[in-house]
Amino acid sequence: MLFNLIDEKWIPVKRRDGTEEKIAPWQITEGFSDNPAVSLNSVRADFNGALVQFLIGLIQTIAPPSDAYEWEELFASPPVPETLREKLMTLRYAFELGGDGPRFMQDIEKLDVKSKGIFSLLIDAPGEHTVKNNADHFIKRDSVICMCPSCCASALFTVQTNSPKGGAGFRVSIRGGGPLTTLVIGDAEHSTLWHLLWLNVLEQDNFLGICGNARKNTDADRFPWLGKTRTSENDTGISTTPSDIHPAQMFWGMPRRISLDLDNLERGVCELCGDSVKAVIKTYREKNYGINYEGSWLHPLSPYSQNKDGIPLPVHAQPGGVYFRHWLGLVQEDRDNKRQPALVVHEFRENGRQPSTEQFRLWAFGYNMDNMKPRCWYESFMPLLYVEPRLRKEYEDCVASMVVAASEIASNTRGAVKKAWLRRPGDAKGTETISSIDSTFWHNMEEVFYQALGELGTCLGANNDSLGVRTAWHKALCGEALRIFDGSTLEGPIADADPKRIVTARKELQQYNNGKKIKMILGLPVEKIREGRKKKST
Repeated sequence: MLFNLIDEKWIPVKRRDGTEEKIAPWQITEGFSDNPAVSLNSVRADFNGALVQFLIGLIQTIAPPSDAYEWEELFASPPVPETLREKLMTLRYAFELGGDGPRFMQDIEKLDVKSKGIFSLLIDAPGEHTVKNNADHFIKRDSVICMCPSCCASALFTVQTNSPKGGAGFRVSIRGGGPLTTLVIGDAEHSTLWHLLWLNVLEQDNFLGICGNARKNTDADRFPWLGKTRTSENDTGISTTPSDIHPAQMFWGMPRRISLDLDNLERGVCELCGDSVKAVIKTYREKNYGINYEGSWLHPLSPYSQNKDGIPLPVHAQPGGVYFRHWLGLVQEDRDNKRQPALVVHEFRENGRQPSTEQFRLWAFGYNMDNMKPRCWYESFMPLLYVEPRLRKEYEDCVASMVVAASEIASNTRGAVKKAWLRRPGDAKGTETISSIDSTFWHNMEEVFYQALGELGTCLGANNDSLGVRTAWHKALCGEALRIFDGSTLEGPIADADPKRIVTARKELQQYNNGKKIKMILGLPVEKIREGRKKKST
């Protein structure tokens, strides 16, 4: 089967007028002036997340801007499709999905292992252990028997990019299993697919200086499937660190040794997208001990924290989704916890790429994994508000205090409900109802938070004190805490209902939320207790 990912029209997109079609990568700017592609349009959300990274990686590797001037110029007026095609054709040979030579994201050697059904290539497919125990209750085995080359290429890139743990010797991606990806999205005026991609491409020198070894410049250093796999057997294998490969391999990492079975293919209908194609793919082979990425990787599309030794650790999606509680570390630096936004987000905010009149957003997405099992796919959007450079520090300090105060009150609300429900609050640890309290709190406060950020920016821009904004935010947090407490205690275990315990827990909730600690976090005035009153209370 011959199917080249530069030549073929395999990437599903939606155009501004609603038209749906598949395009080749070099066609992303086609119809830019009248009817541009505005979004990816795959049948699966994780495919869209993978495809946007595929296209960003393609541009970053083959056609990056040389400097800030070229970045700005091409953001306003992108290259025509023919120009993009000319550049991408220089590495066309690296993107063959089939054929007798090296294959995209597949091991160059013949894998002498038993074939698997193509459905197992999907991250949310039940594993061998689950199937063996007949535990595939929600997602059934072999529910997709065949895929078209387009969906197969998407699935292949998705699993290599998000590669979760999969048993002994099955390696995870450069960013670990199921990394969180954060991208910058344009405003209404810059809402095309090209703008989305270009906003997340770095200048060439900036990219090459992140990590990796720019002197390692062979084809296999960038695209590992073009050479012999750096296998990682326990006794004879090797690890792969940033010094061993070119920085571009951060987009083209290949932790899994996979080979699609492409002999004797037949015409059929893809059971994912429904397209009728000349050849459908039904099986593939996979072997353990692929590339083992170790060391201080710093992928430009992911936020990072630091461990005690200062080594960057990629952030992963956590249960409950992505809300404004993750603002610190996703949008702005979290100095206290040593968390930093993705480099593309940092570049956008710190280097003047955001005009004051335009509303850009952050797009965060990724799998929440439990080792090799995906719990959920999360996606979230956050506004990226413009702040004058002279106001940046004061603004970010105030926002940080607002998020920390919200986190304290959310935690206290959860604890108060547990105290109201149960004689032994520890018994409720991890229960679904208790866990939902946090999600409800953050979800309900999200719109209020973004409104407060807008008011804060206006206030500081007018050289006014932000006390009124902080006071209103505190009032809103306290009000939401009481609403959740009152609603939740009505749903508590009837057998354990104790009105006195509920009243006591509610009183303690109010006292804590209006107490010294929260007010000091927000920089609010703290009432001094008169000496006589203090003595009387004791």
